[in-house]
Amino acid sequence: MLRNGMALLAALICGSAGSAENVPAEWPKDCVGRLQLALPGGADQGAFLGNEQFKLRYGQPDYLFPDGDKASWTALSVGDITHPLTKSEKAEAVEALKKIKLRVIKSHKTEEKINVQTWSVGKQEGMGWVAPNRRITLNIFAGNTLFSWSQTSNDAIQFAEVERNAKNIVDGLRSRQLFDVPSEPGLCLPYVFIPDNGQEKHAIAMTYRLKEHPDITVNLKSETAEPTPKPGGDIRPDAVTNEFRTDLYWGSKVTPSRVISARSILHAPAKRPIQLAGRSGLETFLAVVRKNATEEDYIYLAVARGNPDAPESAPDIRFFVEQHRENAIKRGIQPLTQEEVLKLARQIAASVSSRPLK
Repeated sequence: MLRNGMALLAALICGSAGSAENVPAEWPKDCVGRLQLALPGGADQGAFLGNEQFKLRYGQPDYLFPDGDKASWTALSVGDITHPLTKSEKAEAVEALKKIKLRVIKSHKTEEKINVQTWSVGKQEGMGWVAPNRRITLNIFAGNTLFSWSQTSNDAIQFAEVERNAKNIVDGLRSRQLFDVPSEPGLCLPYVFIPDNGQEKHAIAMTYRLKEHPDITVNLKSETAEPTPKPGGDIRPDAVTNEFRTDLYWGSKVTPSRVISARSILHAPAKRPIQLAGRSGLETFLAVVRKNATEEDYIYLAVARGNPDAPESAPDIRFFVEQHRENAIKRGIQPLTQEEVLKLARQIAASVSSRPLK
């Protein structure tokens, strides 16, 4: 029987802790925002595919894996990134950026001749500009990928902060290979790293699809820890709790438009305390039958509240492992069993930690 997110989790109570798993020492590590995790071998990452972003006049395309499958729940608050571009795709991107800049120049032309100005990208390859509405736009090639960033200020005083952020990207943005984990303050994104002072706000969720187990996607979100709600304020005190965030996730994941049925595999309790990156968290594990499917897939979720007194060094964490059986079956690979999905999810969860810094 279908139980929507809020109804499903209203009955779940916390009790004994979830089972911790040992992380194999040979698993390579990658980084997400200010966190890191270990994966059981190679993986594809979610990013923009080729020059898809230039085909839309408004909005942005979906984040995809290199073969075009959706990399759902990817979110990069500090910019957008493409998968590596071919030589011809890179040339097409340059031409597309020139046309975009011309459109911006035309839209901001005024009788006072307050026009769009070039913003230097220094030694980086790419282009930047600043519009009269105090919006700086950067498009920089890092290796063979294209990183795009825009930020607008509300007034002249705030514009100084936008300028500082733009300069930080121009000075520091660099390419990063999968499993290259920098040991300096900064933010990890797919294919790139942005050094910073360790205090810049962020909300970065990266999605991986395991090469050996293509039915499995892994998503880790590193986000500036939200401040503790003040009494009488606009934010409910429970809105930052692990319980609320667990309910919020499942409430959007198991709606009637998405699944035929959903049931908790864990019982008495179904929400279980765990340690995630050294912080108290909750884990849940559900079996779902999606629309147009007949067999169950398995989804594991773990969340942990960050430290509002150290919001960047101890960010809020959301981690989930999601199975799509058909992604393995269409490749001639046997999907993982319920027990295998849970063990793998708990192993990766046990590897999540703050990225070590020098």
